[in-house]
Amino acid sequence: MQAHALAYTFLKRHPGVNMMDTKTGQVDVPELVHMEETRAQEIGIPGAYDYGPERTSWLTHHITNWIGDDGFLAKHKSQIRRHNPDGDVIFIDGVVSRKWQEGGKNLVEISQRAETHRGELSATGAAIVELPGRTA
Repeated sequence: MQAHALAYTFLKRHPGVNMMDTKTGQVDVPELVHMEETRAQEIGIPGAYDYGPERTSWLTHHITNWIGDDGFLAKHKSQIRRHNPDGDVIFIDGVVSRKWQEGGKNLVEISQRAETHRGELSATGAAIVELPGRTA
């Protein structure tokens, strides 16, 4: 099988999926909007921007850093709210919104906000974590 044969076959069957580089006339991957200013601007975005799943990783990393090695991230969900152009600084904050015990487990619910350095909401997260109990 030739290199990139599956991608080539897919693009031949679905020509509207690809992105044409306006400078070179070559077909290229849509992901270039995340790396090249001009490609992002072609689709109406001010500049190259991050991948949304990357922010989900930042949010879960924020939680796992907080719970430590003995905690367990049981559930997490996130919502991406806007593009983060290159150069944006993101601050993630969390609030414990609920604590309870269930089935012998110490559970904590955490709400998260990720904001840009301009105070714009970038993403939200919600987690349920299991924490070890305090020893006497």
